[in-house]
Amino acid sequence: MSMSGMKRYALPLALVLMPTALLLPTTAATAYDGASIAVSGRVPTVCRVTMAAAPAHAIQTGANDLGTMHELCNSLAGYTVTLNHPAGLINAWVEVGGVRVPLASDRTHTVIVDNRAPAFRERQLRLILNQAPSEEMNLSLEAEPKGEVF
Repeated sequence: MSMSGMKRYALPLALVLMPTALLLPTTAATAYDGASIAVSGRVPTVCRVTMAAAPAHAIQTGANDLGTMHELCNSLAGYTVTLNHPAGLINAWVEVGGVRVPLASDRTHTVIVDNRAPAFRERQLRLILNQAPSEEMNLSLEAEPKGEVF
């Protein structure tokens, strides 16, 4: 049969496109009903302080570089950092990032940081003594969160 002998049939365009239309995803038109999803969680409270590069020499009269203090606390109410030291240190202080904080001479601890917000900080810490230190010059740091602890 030649081409001239074949009958031509015209197919409607809708039938030609129908298989393609079946492959396309359909989306249903829906109205927004105002619903939403909220996700929440609790993160444990982390509050710590560490020292980097502790002094390689004994504590002496005058300025003593104690190294870099690293503070990390995620408590929304803030935190405190306490320096534990021997009692009886007269006219002594620490410099926390250049800020002078006098040490309590009648106690064995002094709050050297009182922060009202969560923070991560690195600051230099120096101890200034105006008297000869005792042989047992033990120093330590403690960080405590304020407010609710999770």
